[in-house]
Amino acid sequence: MTLALVCSAPALAEDLTIAVEHAQVVRLPGEASAIIVGNPSIADALVHDGRTLILTGRLQGRTNVIAMDRIGRVIYSREIAVTNPIENQVALYRGAERSTFSCADTCDEVPRVGDDSARAGILTEQQSSRLAIVETAVSDPS
Repeated sequence: MTLALVCSAPALAEDLTIAVEHAQVVRLPGEASAIIVGNPSIADALVHDGRTLILTGRLQGRTNVIAMDRIGRVIYSREIAVTNPIENQVALYRGAERSTFSCADTCDEVPRVGDDSARAGILTEQQSSRLAIVETAVSDPS
C-alpha cells in the first residue's frame, strides 16, 4: 500500500525560470480555457492556441501560473521565477544612482528596477514614444 502511494504521488516540478523581457513557450497537456497569473506585474501569459502558452518575464520576482480546461480542472500549475538577465549588462553607479546598460556591439541604456527613477522615467517615455510611432505607421495603410 505504501509503495502504491509513493509511486502515484506527482513529482515536484522545479520552478520555471524566465529572464526579464524574455519569453518561454510551454506546451500544455490539454486545451486551456483560462489562464491565471498570480502577479501579472512579474510575468505575463498569452495563449497562442489552446495548447500553447507563452510566458513573458516582466519584472524580477516570483509568481505562479495556472491553466484550467473548460470544465475548471487544473491542467498546468507552475511556480515562475523571473530573473534579471545579467549577461552582457553593465551597471554604472554615480554616487547612489544606478543606470543599467545592455551591451552587444554598442551599449544602450535600459531601465531596470532599482535604477535612478528620474533617468528610468525619461527612458520609459522615449520607448513609449517609439512604440506610438510604430503603432501609427502600422495602422496607417497609406
